[in-house]
Amino acid sequence: MGEDAWDRPTVRPQTLEGLIDLVGHQIEVAALPRAQTPVRQLVVHDPLDRPIGRGDLVVAAGLDSDSAEAENLLRTAGAAEAAGVVLRENRSPDRKQQLAALAEQAGTALLFRATWMTWPRLINTLGTAAAIGPVPDSANVPLGDLGKLARLIAAQVQGAVTIEDPDSRVLAHYAESAELDPIRIHTISTGQVPEERRRAMTEDGFFKELWSSKKVLHRRATDRIPERMAVAVQVGDERLGSIWVAALNGRTLQDSAVDALQVAARLAAAHLLHHHSRHHGHSELLTEATRAVLDGRGSGALLARHSGLPADSRCAVLAVGVDGPLDDDLRVRLARHAGWHPAGPGRSSLLLPCERGVLILLAGLAADPPTAGLQVADYGRRLAADLTAHLGSRVLVGLGPVQDRLDHASRSRESAELALSGLLFGRAALGSATVDEVADAVALWHVLETLRDLPLPVRTSVFRLVEDAGQKGDRSLVDALRAYLENSGELGRAADSLGVARTTFSDRFHKKVLKIARLEVADPDARLLAHLQLRLLDHESGRTTAP
Repeated sequence: MGEDAWDRPTVRPQTLEGLIDLVGHQIEVAALPRAQTPVRQLVVHDPLDRPIGRGDLVVAAGLDSDSAEAENLLRTAGAAEAAGVVLRENRSPDRKQQLAALAEQAGTALLFRATWMTWPRLINTLGTAAAIGPVPDSANVPLGDLGKLARLIAAQVQGAVTIEDPDSRVLAHYAESAELDPIRIHTISTGQVPEERRRAMTEDGFFKELWSSKKVLHRRATDRIPERMAVAVQVGDERLGSIWVAALNGRTLQDSAVDALQVAARLAAAHLLHHHSRHHGHSELLTEATRAVLDGRGSGALLARHSGLPADSRCAVLAVGVDGPLDDDLRVRLARHAGWHPAGPGRSSLLLPCERGVLILLAGLAADPPTAGLQVADYGRRLAADLTAHLGSRVLVGLGPVQDRLDHASRSRESAELALSGLLFGRAALGSATVDEVADAVALWHVLETLRDLPLPVRTSVFRLVEDAGQKGDRSLVDALRAYLENSGELGRAADSLGVARTTFSDRFHKKVLKIARLEVADPDARLLAHLQLRLLDHESGRTTAP
């Protein structure tokens, strides 16, 4: 890497061509009459706000690309020598060609938002790309080549280098020596900083300091961990990643490594944004193709083309959820750890976030159906156990039946989600199951869903007991009846389940519960109705997780 790449920060404005290289497939270029035009600022179009200025890249988020206003905006942008205009995607080739010709005539660039992009994300990416500035020619690293960038940084700092994303996943690494410490070996081999290590750095405030500063952070060597330096790579509030350096073979890092890392962080911004843009573009296409196949409206051949999975191999879907509340943080952690779980030899998996957790498409299963079924069961069992251990919450996995090709994966998904429903609603102590293994729980849930809004013409025993509990603010009698019914009418076991003395429970049950509820405990129909109504109450109040 040339000296001036390390010694002088970039101050030139980003060019339009350079910005397009950075954001990749998030935009479609329709017209580019002046590729080297400097992009001086990103402007969200508002006709009542300031006029368009020279070098502005104008994002017309609220403008219909089929409208006359879009044409007028292109003419105005050209007259103002704006860098270009970004419009909403347009599916008509003729209209796109018409607008492109108009932009060429006006002398301004025309870009279309990719169909899968949202305006907030695109505006954020364009703003970051504009703020980075052009990549120095003297850096001698092809844009996005993180492996070569890591190698050149390692040569400058004389240490082992990893370039990581904001979630501590390794994007690139390089070390002149093979003698690395255990943590670094684990990080490189798994592609991820160990979870316990991340948790420790979060708790001691290291990550908070890393992301709130442009400084190089320095950690002294300990008995097990060599000397380390780290610097965040970010543009404004946009976190792009971090660069880590570790001393080799018991050596110490030189003071010059601090300055080298600060310059490297500036250079790495463009490379990381380029990487993220292309990765995100491919990821979005893959996600949409996966969703379409699992919804039953997509093509297995198209998914195979995007993912590399064999279209005609056996596959199955697993539905993964948490027994309890699923907040945003737990949802992210669930998806992350599920994505890390190995699919097994010769098999591949795709993950799709969903309302109750994640769906996993497991492909490349054995050609023999019974063997393939065993592979799915083993994967689900290991997945449930590993995620439960890592997340500290009970994770449940519904197993879909094996299908003979990707085109039929939606059938497996339907069964997998029903199986997860049974696990979440039922009381079996299973971590994973097929729909047949929890069929009674699934059927009961559907019965209760049918009864949910069904009005009854009479006041039942459970209604009277619940009404009394509401008046007194004490639900212990309702809990006593529930325990009695769940323990097949055995008062002793019911008392034990609540941790109450047997004589106390028996006396309270006969003198209060039965007196208020007026339940005929000898009548099986009365017991069945009471049990169903109590389960329905539990279902509605969140005592059990509704599918």
